[in-house]
Amino acid sequence: MSGPRVVWMVAKREIKTRMLTKANIVSMSIMVVLIAIGAVVGNYFINRNDEPPTTTVAVARETSALEPLLEAAAADRDVRLELTTMTAEDARAALDGEGDDGEAAPDAYVDGEPAAPRMLVAATPDADVLAIVSEATEAYANAEQVGALGGDPDAFAQAMAQAVPRVEAVEATDGEEFYGAAFGVAMGMISLLFGALIGTGSMIAMGVVEEKTSRVVEILLATIRPSQLLAGKVLGIGVYGLFQVLVLGVALAAAAYSLGVASLDIDVGSALVWLVVWFLLGYTIFALLFGGFAALVSRQEDIGSVTTPLLFLLFIPFYATMFLVPNDPESTLVRVLSQIPVFAPFMMPVREAFGVLEPWEMPLAIAIAVVTIPGLVWLAARVYQRGVLHTGGRMRIREALRAR
Repeated sequence: MSGPRVVWMVAKREIKTRMLTKANIVSMSIMVVLIAIGAVVGNYFINRNDEPPTTTVAVARETSALEPLLEAAAADRDVRLELTTMTAEDARAALDGEGDDGEAAPDAYVDGEPAAPRMLVAATPDADVLAIVSEATEAYANAEQVGALGGDPDAFAQAMAQAVPRVEAVEATDGEEFYGAAFGVAMGMISLLFGALIGTGSMIAMGVVEEKTSRVVEILLATIRPSQLLAGKVLGIGVYGLFQVLVLGVALAAAAYSLGVASLDIDVGSALVWLVVWFLLGYTIFALLFGGFAALVSRQEDIGSVTTPLLFLLFIPFYATMFLVPNDPESTLVRVLSQIPVFAPFMMPVREAFGVLEPWEMPLAIAIAVVTIPGLVWLAARVYQRGVLHTGGRMRIREALRAR
């Protein structure tokens, strides 16, 4: 039987025992449902205050010429304005709290000449209301003066609206809203990547030790080579991990779109694609290490002695990304760490979401990771071949690497 076929047979066994179990299907469904619930709850809290409060202005009949100008000024300020008609006596009583029961008092009452009106308030005028009435009065006075001089008030108003400076920044700056949203998307993606790498790496390590403890590995190695068994295990659990990343990543992307993140010019789809790319590279790197070094021990109780250092290789890049990249994603330290294979799967997706990568950085990081993998394959295969049939106490790494 050919080598690739043997590897695929081992991989299919891992896929069937890991991905198609009832427990896995239920847990994945629960996580997707939790993400959906989180999106619904987030939408509620984000959008519940989207509707601005209504501002009510009462206008006397003799001042009704100001009404369209008041509405235009309110629209420019994104203020919801409700206009009512009222007499001065009724307005004063309402503002003084002596109006009809159940009738809300207006925020202001405007009467008198439209070009020089009086604004009556309960105590202190609201800044938005005062600005709206001032703009409407100024617009009315300008139109009256232009019309008296024989000009066109509409043309004058259009010219005045266009008479504003055009601001151009020498240095491009990102808005706080974009950076906050980019940070949220990036952190969600690398948290998913972090969980997937820990889960799949631990799964490979426990599987290797389980086969040694049950002596199943001795039966398997009677028909296939150790490198084929390790390759099949890595491939099968990798397919399972990729399935998790795709399902949960798509769910997170859908939640991001529902929360309006896509409207902030953040390419969530691109972030998801890079998440998959860096999962494949990161998984290959860490799966080889977990699978190879787990063969050094023969009992489940001892597995922590070999997996703990490998977990630190995951924790350190993850937390370094969380604290270093958002503070200064273009610093020299971050640029250098981004090219190291164990840091790149975490730092590169975050820096790409922030839009600070130079064109050469991503290809270089991928190339370095790809070039590193053959060396890790040799290392993991050598340790696995020497340690998988070792029984008793823990085998030392130097002993596993020593030439025979």
